Amino acid sequence: MSDQSVSVVVVSRGRPDALTRCLLGLSQLQFGNFEIVVVADTDGIKAARSLPFAANLKLITFDKPNISAARNLGILQAAGDITAFIDDD
Repeated sequence: MSDQSVSVVVVSRGRPDALTRCLLGLSQLQFGNFEIVVVADTDGIKAARSLPFAANLKLITFDKPNISAARNLGILQAAGDITAFIDDD
């Protein structure tokens, strides 16, 4: 197994329920060294903050219909050696 760290960037806009399901799934990963970076609108950030593991998430508010800009913002906040992206649906 590798010692490299991974940042998983999740971009969401207008789908707080889908984001919640996605984050619940990610929280169950069995990988030692990873972080979750959430770039979402206000409703998505609110949903993420309500989760029991919210303290372990990096939360960035972004509410523009521009997935490329949102992903780039996530990359800027990512601390991992590897950056991965997943959609909330």
